[in-house]
Amino acid sequence: MNAEVAWGGRWEHPECGASGEAVWDDEDTDASSGHDCRSGGEVTWSAEWECHGCGDGGDDQFDDDTTTCSDHGCDDEDGEVAV
Repeated sequence: MNAEVAWGGRWEHPECGASGEAVWDDEDTDASSGHDCRSGGEVTWSAEWECHGCGDGGDDQFDDDTTTCSDHGCDDEDGEVAV
């Protein structure tokens, strides 16, 4: 697990119009809205990640209850990206 990488994103459920935001650690927990709706359809996420060690980042879109992984390798000693 890379505790230096954090995710933040927004979820939406188009069928009922519900939405929300959350922040979580990389590979730590599933991105889960906790939205329980009888309207059907899928909850989707749009999220970004950032490494607090080197400042690198990226974004992704995925379904609810997905474990997110940035696949970012960073050398915490000097902030350089590991190769």
